[in-house]
Amino acid sequence: MGRFQSYKSLLCLFVLGFIVPVWCRPTLVLNEDSRGIIPIASFGFLAGGQLKLEWSDLKLTTPSAPGSLAFYLRKTLSEDATYMVDDHIAEQLDPDVETQCFLDAEFVSDEVADGITIIADIDATNPGGSYEHTIQPDEEFLWTVHLINCKPSALSITLKTTEINPGPNYLSAGDSPLPTVYGVSSITFFVAAAIWGFLLFRNKSQRVFKSHYLMLALMAFVGIDKACESAKYHYMKIGVVAEGWTIGFYIFAFIKGSLSILIIVLIASGWMFIKPFLSSRDKRIISIIIPLQVLANIGSFFVSETAIGSMNWSFWRDMVPIADLAACGVMLWTILQTRKHLNQGSEADGKELDVLMKYKLWSTFYIVTLVYLYVTRILVGFLQVALPYRYINWLGEAVSEIATLLFYIFIGYKFRPYSDNPYMQVPTDDEEDDEDYEQDLPTSREAHGLQQISRRETSGQEEV
Repeated sequence: MGRFQSYKSLLCLFVLGFIVPVWCRPTLVLNEDSRGIIPIASFGFLAGGQLKLEWSDLKLTTPSAPGSLAFYLRKTLSEDATYMVDDHIAEQLDPDVETQCFLDAEFVSDEVADGITIIADIDATNPGGSYEHTIQPDEEFLWTVHLINCKPSALSITLKTTEINPGPNYLSAGDSPLPTVYGVSSITFFVAAAIWGFLLFRNKSQRVFKSHYLMLALMAFVGIDKACESAKYHYMKIGVVAEGWTIGFYIFAFIKGSLSILIIVLIASGWMFIKPFLSSRDKRIISIIIPLQVLANIGSFFVSETAIGSMNWSFWRDMVPIADLAACGVMLWTILQTRKHLNQGSEADGKELDVLMKYKLWSTFYIVTLVYLYVTRILVGFLQVALPYRYINWLGEAVSEIATLLFYIFIGYKFRPYSDNPYMQVPTDDEEDDEDYEQDLPTSREAHGLQQISRRETSGQEEV
């Protein structure tokens, strides 16, 4: 009985290590910030929801400076206003009046009269204060909050923002289904990993390469990552910080992201399927994409865990897509280079049919990869901007998860291990020395990337 109590206590400590019973949006701390327009929050509210702004340590470098200081709350139907308010403001302001305060613009007065916008003035002489608003049935919109400083003075403030939907539900209306979306995705990828593992075990005597086991590891890590993400959003929804799940999510997200793009680049370069080694060019490519993936993951962490409106948040928000697109560009370039070499060697060494089939595969691989990147990077981004606020995030994420699963299924199907797979039948001529593989000889064999593999490999042993 005593041992059972000990196990029970350890289990409780383990659970408490993953859950901290307090959740709120990260506190925004500004120190002598001279920006005139500062984004604060974006949240999809339902009737009965509450918005609360609490600030302290308010200080201006020139307290007596004229001008307005206020919160600008705007109701919209979609995400387009969240990250493009600055452009909207620039278009609406009179370009001939450089000192005009945004709050004095005519369109702001019209929006206030129409009930689209709320201006909550801040008493600049009081270092602390709060603002609360309860959402009415006719106010179910995506609310964006900005801090407007029209004073010619730098601003210092500590601001805490709390948004709650009925339930209570601490997730935006467009985020509420995310725990279910990621939960279903996790189960799906675990099933895919089990099926792939079964295929590898069943075809163990066939041509099973290291890259196949990397694919299995990827499926497992994706499943774990999605499980952690589902748990993270579930606890956020009920107002609880699950620090353990959050840390687990970022760890496995990094492993999953790095492994995913690494596998795609390795396949794109023809490693194991066309050549049993990594050339110096392949190694340079890997040395580029891994740091880019690290940069993208660091950016994702700061965007998620840093308060909206901070300078770091704005920087990393812009850095993440740049690093991601750069890595995707390297990936597509690698596929094109392999495809080009296969095309050059399609009439060499009597291997026309074999090389032609591989050329067709890499052509299809390029097109499918391009479509996958378009859907997950461009189409999903467009959906998150254009969709009504109730569908902003969860529907875009669902589309991204489905596209990712289909992309992995395509890769697994085309490169699956079985004896008659024409895409994995590498040459079996006389063995060459490993040193010869690394030389950039101007031969037709090097042009199309086909290298010799010993007859021992054809009997099931893999040489790298």
